Amino acid sequence: MKTFKCAIIEDSNVQRKILEQIIEKNKNLKLVLSASASTESLKEINASNIDLLFLDIEMPVMNGFEFLEGLDIHPQVIITSQNQKYALEAFNFNVTDFLLKPFSTVRFDAAIKKAIDKVKTAKQKKPESKLVVKHNLKQVELNVHGILYVEALGDYVKVVTEERNYVILSTMSAFNKRLEADKFIRIHKSYIVNLKMVERYNHEFIEIKNKKIPISRAKIVELDQLLNCLD
Repeated sequence: MKTFKCAIIEDSNVQRKILEQIIEKNKNLKLVLSASASTESLKEINASNIDLLFLDIEMPVMNGFEFLEGLDIHPQVIITSQNQKYALEAFNFNVTDFLLKPFSTVRFDAAIKKAIDKVKTAKQKKPESKLVVKHNLKQVELNVHGILYVEALGDYVKVVTEERNYVILSTMSAFNKRLEADKFIRIHKSYIVNLKMVERYNHEFIEIKNKKIPISRAKIVELDQLLNCLD
């Protein structure tokens, strides 16, 4: 039977232990990391290949939403929180489920089933070449391959194409999940770029159509590798 790799990001030692014990009893899950939210744990998660992330919201160093914004990978995310008020914002990040503490084993198992089903579907699904997005209160069809880059604008993202720009209500993390991982890279917390549109770059910035886009130092090696593998 296939097992699915998962991680826990939770600041409470007691709550982490509870989740660890539940996961240990679940034959479908394999725990690879259990830690509080920090820049170090974020790096570890981004370097991993997990299928599922259990994430708390209220944490001292970095809250759950800040952690989600920093994710470069696209696991199924199950929020575990004591506060129902975070549910709406959580689903704006396209999370898989929201578990209100304390939760029952039945409720936990239902969330796991939903996450595993989504992992299986995602692996079978072909990447989208067209995206339907809401721009100026209208649904528009966006050609993915025509995107130059995406820029963060607070609660919105600006999608820049050669023809025009689109301002869309979305987080960078949620929009990034809709793009092909081998064609696009989140090069900086505020930018996602289409690798085929990169005209030149160094270890400080990328240039696309005379626009200089900063590169996060942590992304330099990944960028080199992706551009070298590009068709």
